[in-house]
Amino acid sequence: MNIRELIGKASLEFSEYNGPDFDVKGITYDSRKVKPGFVFIAIKGLKDDGSKYIVNARSNGAGLIISESNDQSAGDVIITGNPRRAMADLSRVYYGDPSRKLSLHGITGTNGKTTTTYLARSIFEHAGIPCGLIGTINYEYGDVKKESSLTTPDSVEMNIILSEMANAGMKGCVMEVSSIALVMDRVYGLKYRSGLFTNLTSEHLDFHGNMKEYFEAKKILFDNLDGDSLAISNKDDEYGSKIVEGTKAGKYFYSLVSDSDLCPSNVSISVKGISFGISYEGKSAKIVSKLTGRFNVYNILAAMSLCLNNGAELGAVAEAVSKFEAVRGRFNRMHLPNGATAVVDYSHTSDSLKNAIESARDLVDLEGKNGRVITVFGCGGNKDRTKRPVMGKIAVSLSDYALITSDNPRYEDPFVIIDEITAGTNGFKNYEVIEDRESAIRRGIEISREGDIVLICGKGHETYQEVHGVRKHFDDMEMAVKYSNNAGRQ
Repeated sequence: MNIRELIGKASLEFSEYNGPDFDVKGITYDSRKVKPGFVFIAIKGLKDDGSKYIVNARSNGAGLIISESNDQSAGDVIITGNPRRAMADLSRVYYGDPSRKLSLHGITGTNGKTTTTYLARSIFEHAGIPCGLIGTINYEYGDVKKESSLTTPDSVEMNIILSEMANAGMKGCVMEVSSIALVMDRVYGLKYRSGLFTNLTSEHLDFHGNMKEYFEAKKILFDNLDGDSLAISNKDDEYGSKIVEGTKAGKYFYSLVSDSDLCPSNVSISVKGISFGISYEGKSAKIVSKLTGRFNVYNILAAMSLCLNNGAELGAVAEAVSKFEAVRGRFNRMHLPNGATAVVDYSHTSDSLKNAIESARDLVDLEGKNGRVITVFGCGGNKDRTKRPVMGKIAVSLSDYALITSDNPRYEDPFVIIDEITAGTNGFKNYEVIEDRESAIRRGIEISREGDIVLICGKGHETYQEVHGVRKHFDDMEMAVKYSNNAGRQ
């Protein structure tokens, strides 16, 4: 595709291009990736300004530079009011508008996105609908699996991945859509068949500033759905109805408590899993899952709502749910030699921590062995500080015992983070501080006894810990295995 054709097919306004025509070889905002024939887009980021690298892009052979200011004026520069949207629009055109070649389903919300996305993909595949996945852990389609760098990739990588999926014969793709990606136009111009909302609780307020802005960011997905699309939402959530107000798409709700389009009956949650009855379009089925916890009932209902409304039959859905294994780092259970259980979970927000502890509490109560919930957790550095005392309060008030430790302190002092967590403990004495995460996990396992759950929260699937900006290998599940024989040896 030549540059004049690319600009002509784009939907955004650009200043007039008077430079020579050339075959476009690629699009990027990283000057280090520029090769001859590339379009370089100068984007202002959170920490840097792409206009500083225009000279580098030119020296690497950029055929065209797109900027929002004319301070670098030359024949190879055109101006646009929104470089991020320009990048999304041009990459959409350049890679053949791939989101319109498959059914794209976006899943957004604070918690539950990853499990819902993986489960929905599993259901689609089981129903004979080849489906790709884009999310926090991996980007997957067919036998291809790539480790993800962002929950929602930048618009160039996004369109590349969707194009590869379409070319590989995928009929659909389920993807996690983060609030930051929506604000930063990473998904601008994509055609969604469905948008799904899980829930909304305090998170990313370091970026959004307040809950109103966070909500408005999530709502972008639904505000941009077409009339032939579907908006699916959690009716039980405080924001469940508000988020689909004004959407052009058809609305569909799921719930456990409220009246909705998909509401289960006879819900049973045990240490072995979940079961409930469901009815859809005059048909009924019993849903049985290896997942556990009330929060996973919502995740299952969300995935079922998406798939049932996009071609999957109820029987196939029920069978797929019954075979689905927990996603790595999402309430993964490991039995310890002393009869206790270690659970590794990604819960790193106040609400997800609350859900995880309450689910663990339900499970120990069901066991009937006077078990305790021992929670190991910390908070990430250089992220939303407002949640730290809240998570401290949740941990000590809902757990029998808490071990406050480091998560990924990043560039912050770990002990400053811990001090902000303990500020929310409000006089509770059922906790101790062990900054070293490995030592904290070992301590939690050592003090366990039969019937206890040692709940290790915050990092889930992550295989690293970032301290002072340096990442080193660290895996919570590996730590649980390493110290499993220490169970009960306090």
